[in-house]
Amino acid sequence: MAAVAPEPQAVLSELESADRLLVQQVFKPIANEYRISVPSPGSTEEGRPLLFVKQKKMKIKEDIRFRVSPDVEEHLFMIKSKTVFEFRGRHEVLDGDGQAIGLLEKNFGRSLLRSHWHVRDAAGTEVLEAHEASWVIALVRRLANFLPDWLSLLEWLPFNFVLLRDGNQVGSYRRVLGKLRDRYVLELDPGVAGVDRRLLVAFTVGLDALQDR
Repeated sequence: MAAVAPEPQAVLSELESADRLLVQQVFKPIANEYRISVPSPGSTEEGRPLLFVKQKKMKIKEDIRFRVSPDVEEHLFMIKSKTVFEFRGRHEVLDGDGQAIGLLEKNFGRSLLRSHWHVRDAAGTEVLEAHEASWVIALVRRLANFLPDWLSLLEWLPFNFVLLRDGNQVGSYRRVLGKLRDRYVLELDPGVAGVDRRLLVAFTVGLDALQDR
């Protein structure tokens, strides 16, 4: 007998009350899949999955959907590129009815040296910005493309981000080392109060799935 899918509102409530979220990449060919959970305090191990994330295969426009169960077709929210060829790095976050929740926007100019993103609400107002935490690692990752092949592995150095609101740090996003598949922990301060958690969750997945788009 198939398990009963959780109530979407219960999932959203649990996400809203959490100050730590864990993103676990799942090995799948061609497209990315992830699980979102709330880890135990101080732990970097997966908790009970709250959301199951699937990136549509071979889509011209980026399409990443967040579901409460891997066995249901309906999605709670999604990430979708604004245009077919999204050179400006703008990706909408839409609810299950297609209404805008917000926008994830990569700042390509500032990302030449250190990856930089803006998170906007449905009205286009910036609610968060994020950039790579370390200038040194950011530069080494970029220089690795021009180094001898045996040093090219440096471009896979893990990237960690800090989240800012009105210039103040309100969170961090870091990769958990020593895992076969990508695993990230998002830690949030009270300063993110009022920011739609669906937008934050979409951003955590987008940093992995969309980083090189």
